[in-house]
Amino acid sequence: MDAERFESALWQTSSLLLAADGEAVLVDPAITREEVARIAARAAELGLRVTAVLATHADWDHVCGIAAFPDAEAAMGERTADFVESGAAAERLETGAAEYGVEPCGPPRCDRRLATGLAHRVGPFVVEALALPGHTSDSTGYRIRALDLLVVGDYLSPIEFPYVSWTAAYRATLAALIELLRRDPPARVVVGHGPELGAAEALAIAEADLDYLWRLHDAVLAGGAEAGLAVEPPRGGDEEMRAVNVDTQLAELRP
Repeated sequence: MDAERFESALWQTSSLLLAADGEAVLVDPAITREEVARIAARAAELGLRVTAVLATHADWDHVCGIAAFPDAEAAMGERTADFVESGAAAERLETGAAEYGVEPCGPPRCDRRLATGLAHRVGPFVVEALALPGHTSDSTGYRIRALDLLVVGDYLSPIEFPYVSWTAAYRATLAALIELLRRDPPARVVVGHGPELGAAEALAIAEADLDYLWRLHDAVLAGGAEAGLAVEPPRGGDEEMRAVNVDTQLAELRP
């Protein structure tokens, strides 16, 4: 058994090839046609048949490679499946790919819904599906114990600060990840953007991110948007996304 990480030139986006018993399960294959083809070629080089593709959430850079594997089962959390089946994920993919000059592999699809909180057999692996809302409402993590591996999507990035769509949920997700990393740590943590982490590195990022979101909460509660904008996120930060986080927190605290 093995897990091999691939990195896109865009945002250091992570993709995974999980291998066992002559089968491959891909996680978020991305982003360009050439990068996705490189992942497929690696599976072929290893003599593996790609039997499943997992998606962590419906953001375009995480579902853009699904169409390149028409014979594989496309599996994802139920909320992600809703976005894919409604056509919303395909619209985001078309818009995002055009903005960044990427030729997409085709629209995403869903063949199988994975209920969170349960373990599922996906290809040759038992995969625990973990609900991780906050970055997006549909974010799902995957624990694969046979590989001592945790996949968290767009959380715990060493190169980005938290991009939030729902601050209360994001804090709850970080608290749950902190508990997991303390009590049941995996050897390997693969994040959506940036290099693979060990459990101790991931825990340090989770604690820093949770501290930032509580400081943001307290500042906005006490002083509104202006005070929120003064809160420094960990690992620097894009001004526009910092403002989005402030607006999101403000909306959750004030009508």
